[in-house]
Amino acid sequence: MYNVAVRIAALLVLLAAACGHDHGPPRVQKRPKPDGSAPLRGGGPPRSPRNASYKIEARLDVQRHTITASETLTWKNIGGSPVDSLPFHLYLNAFKNEKSLFWRTSHGAMRGAHASDTGWGWIQVESVQIDGIELVTKLHYTDPDDQTVAELPLDKPVAPGETIQVSFKFTDQLPEVYARTGYKGDFHMVGQWFPKIGVRAGPPGEEHWECKPFYATTEFFADFGTYDVALTVPSTHQVAATGVLVSANDLAGNMRTLVYRAEDVHDFAWMADPYMRMYSGTAKLEHNETVEVRVWARPEQEAFAQRHRDAAIGAIERFSADFTPYPWPIMTIIDPPPDAAAGAGGMEYPTLVTTGGDSVFMRPGIRLPEYITIHEVGHNWFQGMLASNEADEAWLDEGVNEWADAHVMTELYGPRRGIDWLGWQAELSDVFAAYFPDRAGIPSPIATAAYAFVDTEAYGAQSYANTQRALATLEQMVGSTKMMAAMRAYTNAWSFKHPTGRDLFAALAQGTGKDLESYIAQVFEQVGGVALAVRSATCAPAHPPRGIFDDGSDHKLHDGAETGSWQCEVVVQNTGTVHVPVDVELRFADGSSERRSWDGLGAWKRIEIERSAKLVEVVLDPDHVLALDSPLRHDERIEGDGAASLRAAARISSWAQTLMQLEGP
Repeated sequence: MYNVAVRIAALLVLLAAACGHDHGPPRVQKRPKPDGSAPLRGGGPPRSPRNASYKIEARLDVQRHTITASETLTWKNIGGSPVDSLPFHLYLNAFKNEKSLFWRTSHGAMRGAHASDTGWGWIQVESVQIDGIELVTKLHYTDPDDQTVAELPLDKPVAPGETIQVSFKFTDQLPEVYARTGYKGDFHMVGQWFPKIGVRAGPPGEEHWECKPFYATTEFFADFGTYDVALTVPSTHQVAATGVLVSANDLAGNMRTLVYRAEDVHDFAWMADPYMRMYSGTAKLEHNETVEVRVWARPEQEAFAQRHRDAAIGAIERFSADFTPYPWPIMTIIDPPPDAAAGAGGMEYPTLVTTGGDSVFMRPGIRLPEYITIHEVGHNWFQGMLASNEADEAWLDEGVNEWADAHVMTELYGPRRGIDWLGWQAELSDVFAAYFPDRAGIPSPIATAAYAFVDTEAYGAQSYANTQRALATLEQMVGSTKMMAAMRAYTNAWSFKHPTGRDLFAALAQGTGKDLESYIAQVFEQVGGVALAVRSATCAPAHPPRGIFDDGSDHKLHDGAETGSWQCEVVVQNTGTVHVPVDVELRFADGSSERRSWDGLGAWKRIEIERSAKLVEVVLDPDHVLALDSPLRHDERIEGDGAASLRAAARISSWAQTLMQLEGP
């Protein structure tokens, strides 16, 4: 979820949010028809173990922003060791008070959105039963201050292969949204809202529970299952949810119950809003199969809703062709109202994501809104199906997804078409790098647990941008064809499982036929990376050596008249820990150029050259092989008019300055 694109979008949307719209009082909405499709596209057998399945009945009070609910969890021990306690995530307690780890690590702010002084949120479990026996007094928080994880000790262990049912009754108080879930006015985005069991991880027979508390930088990790969820809401509200709509029934008092079914998913999220409209389209996959794409947005956001819809269609088609087919029949995209976008936008759940970027500044051709949609839809592959542990290995979802997003953006819009506006063409990543330079700060390996980073800036730099660069560099080294084939094999082998980083590395090594251990160790597991820079570049008129020289018994003065050419010296450096070969392109005032190669050994290299024209520009890695390093540090202008790339860099700088002016102090 957390990335530079969403942060920029949050900043730009503030102006639009200030405008407001009067939609009038909510009116009763037409009762929706059931979807009439199976929860899995084309039906078929289960794709996952389905060892954590939920049946939930919930009722939303739109005035108090509360949910009263009952839940029955059916959990199977698919490991090789007995289980004597069950841990549960209670994510909404992150918004309960300033003692929660989420609050302490976010300071009540995320991506430009800030917590309300009055809009606190929490989850209260009133009942926990197994076999009809009340156990709520045994349920205890693992951290009394944090309260986002609770543990239930068992009188009788659950043996390998056995199944247990746990029934809950609970009440949610939704927070005023500033981070993923909550309400804003009439809009309700409901995520991470029910007691969710942790995951047993580790070698067979030596499993342990993975159920970490909720930090600002940690997202989610859960097992696959089925979800049967009945939502009772006012009939004035439109609802969108994970899965397919099975039935809809009107009740007394202008209430309505909507029943959803989802299969082979590890979460369930939903939206309720009285003013949303649906904009639909169709993604076409191989064998004439289709996926319905639905974008929910308010009427004033219609133009952006259509852009999000088209981007989502393209994303589903390209991700399916490049990696593995999308397995569900529907993809739902929520475009939050502008006043809720900073908090609720840019988040992923199975078959349902939220997007953002709706702003007067996002003219057609400036594809930040499209990019956010593509990124969030992509999570249905690199988290929805490849359910890695985001707390421990956020990069395995976020960064790998960023790498895949870059491919999809190029396939849909062409190279350097992230922005194609008023004659300016550029990659969005260049703008991101200009606006948010490397903010890793305290050096940390990419493969650092999300909660172990010093702050969200360091987390974002490593888990998103640097991971994407590391994979793009590897792709340049092994070849795009081999890299894509290896990633496709990885996706197919590990879908509906819980892959780790080592599983990805093994798949890449096997698929590319390369020994990647050294590269992986340097780039992912150690501090540092490639840090190329032009240390110095000078030119002086060339002339023979001057001074006093021996001529037999005499000393002669040589004045060394200038020859009309130039003697130039360039020193390039790599202060990172990763040292690989790199090309250096020298560009001269007469339009000519010359390349020199550096084997990468050592921390620096001196290049000396004499030419008839003066050196005006030094470009490191001109073919962008080393995406691992920021390309904005690779272009050093000496003097003169420069080249087109410099003019593009100037435009990027201008764009960045504009964004920073919008952000303000």
